[in-house]
Amino acid sequence: MGKKTKEAKKAKATNSVLLWHQTFIKRIRQRFGLSKYQMLWLTFGKGLVIGYVLAFLAHR
Repeated sequence: MGKKTKEAKKAKATNSVLLWHQTFIKRIRQRFGLSKYQMLWLTFGKGLVIGYVLAFLAHR
C-alpha cells in the first residue's frame, strides 16, 4: 500500500466519524427542541460537572 492510500483511508474514516457525530447531535437537538445556543450551554455545564468530579476524585 502506498502512503497516499493509507492517508486517504484515514481521511475517509475521519470524515465518516465526523459526519456520524454531526447527524447524531442534530437528531438529539431536534428530539429535545434545543437551539444551538442551548446545546452549547449544556455541553459547557457537562464539562464543568465532569471536571469537578475528576478533581474531587483526584484530591480524595
